Amino acid sequence: MFQYDEAMRNFFQHYKFQGDYLLRKVFQDQFVNFIQKILKENELLVPIPVDQSTMTSRGFNQVTGLMEGLDWKDVLINQRSNDSLHQFQRSRRERLQQNSSFILKNGCDINRSHILLVDDIYTTGATLRQARTTLLRNGATQVRSVTLCR
Repeated sequence: MFQYDEAMRNFFQHYKFQGDYLLRKVFQDQFVNFIQKILKENELLVPIPVDQSTMTSRGFNQVTGLMEGLDWKDVLINQRSNDSLHQFQRSRRERLQQNSSFILKNGCDINRSHILLVDDIYTTGATLRQARTTLLRNGATQVRSVTLCR
């Protein structure tokens, strides 16, 4: 929806990294409306999950915060280890070479599903590609994505 520029970098610094959860309201309505317009019938809406360490320290998933009011499916787990670097701490090359930290939740059946994968920021696309690969390997037939900014 938006270009990742200095203003967006400042927004995410406060929202995501300093934990100002109320800031989600700045773009929430626009993002939700945009997703509703592009979401196809029978398409599952799947947010990129945060790892357990991030959820514990931050207290929220910045992606699902931006999707408030939408019916999304919690099918992925981000099993990034506590001693592993976050994406924003890696160089472009490191991001692209990194192994996926995503797995499908036990009991989730996504066979023959069409999925709209949602993330907050697209930089190298590594996160979305890794999640897409996990979903396709577990039976999804189509995965496309949307992000708030790139």
